[in-house]
Amino acid sequence: MLRPMGKNLGGAIIDLLDSDKVELRAAATTVLAAVGKGDKSVMSALTTRLGDSDVVVRRIALEGLADLGASGIASNLVPLLRGNDEELAERAATLLAQQGPEAESTLRKEVRTGSVGARRVMAQLLLRRGTQPAIEAVLDQLSDGEFGEQALQLVRAELDTGNEKLANQVEKSAIGRAGEAAKELHKAWGAAEKAAQKAATAAKQADKKKKPKNGAVNGTNGHAIVAADPLRDPVVSAAVVQLSALLRLIGYLARPSTQSLLLKYADPEEPRPIRLAAISGLRRIVATSEAKGTEKVVETLIDYADGEDFAVAQSSVDTLRGARIPESLAKRFASLAKSKNVAAQKLAMERLPAGGGASAVKMLVEALGGDDPTARDAAARGLAKAPEAVMPLVKALLDTDDEQVARRYAGVIRSHRGNVSNAATEQLVERLRELSEKSTKGKAAADSILIERVLGELIADVAPTKHVEMLFERAKRLRKAGKPVEAFGSLKPLLRSRADLDAAIDDDQRFFLAMLSLEAAGEGIVRSTHADDPVFAQFAVLAAKGYPVAKNLAKASDVTDEALYGLGFRLIESSDGSNEELGAELLQGIIDERPRSKLAKSAKNKLKITGHADDA
Repeated sequence: MLRPMGKNLGGAIIDLLDSDKVELRAAATTVLAAVGKGDKSVMSALTTRLGDSDVVVRRIALEGLADLGASGIASNLVPLLRGNDEELAERAATLLAQQGPEAESTLRKEVRTGSVGARRVMAQLLLRRGTQPAIEAVLDQLSDGEFGEQALQLVRAELDTGNEKLANQVEKSAIGRAGEAAKELHKAWGAAEKAAQKAATAAKQADKKKKPKNGAVNGTNGHAIVAADPLRDPVVSAAVVQLSALLRLIGYLARPSTQSLLLKYADPEEPRPIRLAAISGLRRIVATSEAKGTEKVVETLIDYADGEDFAVAQSSVDTLRGARIPESLAKRFASLAKSKNVAAQKLAMERLPAGGGASAVKMLVEALGGDDPTARDAAARGLAKAPEAVMPLVKALLDTDDEQVARRYAGVIRSHRGNVSNAATEQLVERLRELSEKSTKGKAAADSILIERVLGELIADVAPTKHVEMLFERAKRLRKAGKPVEAFGSLKPLLRSRADLDAAIDDDQRFFLAMLSLEAAGEGIVRSTHADDPVFAQFAVLAAKGYPVAKNLAKASDVTDEALYGLGFRLIESSDGSNEELGAELLQGIIDERPRSKLAKSAKNKLKITGHADDA
C-alpha cells in the first residue's frame, strides 16, 4: 500500500508512469509493483502500463500485477498475446488462465480476430475452461479460412488427453452444428446454382443477338456456355469448410453411433469436399470398431474405391487401408484387385491373403508374374505376408522359364525363409538336380542355365543343408568323371561362404573339399598360396575339431607327396599354433613314409629350422 509513503508521494510515483523517460516509467512501475498490494489506484495504474510502448515496462507491470493477484484485467492481457514478445505472451496466457469466468467472457469475444498465434493461445485456454460456452466459441472458428484448421487440431489435441466430458460435449455440439451447416450449405448451393444458371441464360441470350462470324455456332466464340461451379461461390465455400471440419471432428471421436451420419454425407449426391470429409471421418471408426453397421460402411467404401471419382476413390482406399474386412465381404474386397483404380488394386493385393483364401493367393501369384509393375509390387507385398502362398509360388517358379519372373517368385519365397515346407524344398531340389544334370552334360539351354542359377541361390537361402548336399553330389560326379578342377570350381564358393552354409558342411564334406582343392591346385599353386588361404583354413578347422587330417591325407592316393609337403610347409609358417602343429605332422609323415627321399630331407630341415624337430 502507498499509505505509509503518504498520498502525495504515492501520487507522485503514479504520475511518473506518464513520464517521457522510459527509465522513470520503469522505476515507478517497479516501486508500485513492490508496495501497492491492496491499493486499487496502484492496480489501475499498473494495468495501464500493460500497454506501455516499452517492453521492459510492460514486463514489470505484468509481473507486478501477477504478484499482487490482480483480477478483472483480462481485456488488458489479450493485447499481450498478440504482440511480438513470446515470453510476455506466454506469461500473459498464464495469468489469463487464472482470471476465471471474467477471462472466459473476454476470450470468447477476442478469439474471433487477430493473429493466428494469439488465437491459438486463446482457443487453448477456452478448451481448458471446458464450459459449454467456451467450447462453442472454439467450434465457431472452424469455418474461419485462416484459423479453422488450427482450431480443429486444437480440439483434437484436447480430445487426445482422454477428456471424456469434453468428448461428449463436442459430439453433441458438432452433430447439431453439422445438421445446421448442411442446411445452410444446401440452401447456399441452390442459390449459387440458380444464380449461375441465370447468368448463363443471360449470356446465351445476349450472344444470340450477335451475328455469328466465320460460320461459328451461337455461343461465345462457338463454345457452349457452361454454368459456374457453385463451389466457387464464397458463401458455398465457407459452408463447405464448416461442414467438412465438423464431419472430420465427429469422425475423430471414433464413436460407432456416428457412422450412419458420416455415411450419409459420403453419398454421391453430396458435394465432393463433403464426401471426402465424411469418408475421412469414417477412418478411425472402421479401424477401431466392431460395432453393428461397420459392415455396411466397409461395403460402401469398397464400391467408392472402384468408382469414377478419383479423389473419392483414393480417400476410400485410404480409409479401407486400416479397416477390418468382414469375411462376408472378402470376395467383394478381392474384386478390387482388378479395379481400374491403381490404388485400389494395390490395396487389395496387399491385403488379399488375410481373408481371400486360395483364389486370392492365385490371383496375386498371377499378378506377380504379370507385366504391370504397380500390380507386381503390390502382389509381392501381399504375398510376403501370407505363408500359405509358399507352395503356389514354388509351383509357379518351377513352371516358368523367364529368369526375371523366376527371380520375382524366388524373392517372395525367400521372405518366408523358415516357413518353407519340406515338400516345397524337395520340389525345388528335384528341379535343380534335373537342370544341373543337363548343365553338367553340356545339354542345357541359356534360359535353363539362368533358371538353374536362380534355384541354386534360392535353395542356398531357404535350405542351406540341401544346397551344400547338392553341391557335393555334383562335385563328386565331376571328380569321378576325371574333372577335378571343375569339381573344385563347383565347391569353391563354399570356401568363403555365409555362416549358415558353412555350418551345413559336415567334417567329411569339409575334408573332401580341402583335399579336392589340393588335387585341383597342384604343387605349384599350393607352394605359392599364402597360409591364410581358405584352403588351409578348411584343414585348420578340421584339425581343431580333432579330425584325423594327417592320417586321412596319408591314405589318399590322389594327393602327391609334393602337395603334402607344400601344404605342411605353408601351415608350419603360419602364426597360428594349431596350423603349425598340423604342418609339422604332415612333414613328419613324409619323413616316416619315405625317410631317404629328397622331400624327407627338406622336411627335416624345415622342422629343425622352425623348432619342430624331435631332438631326441
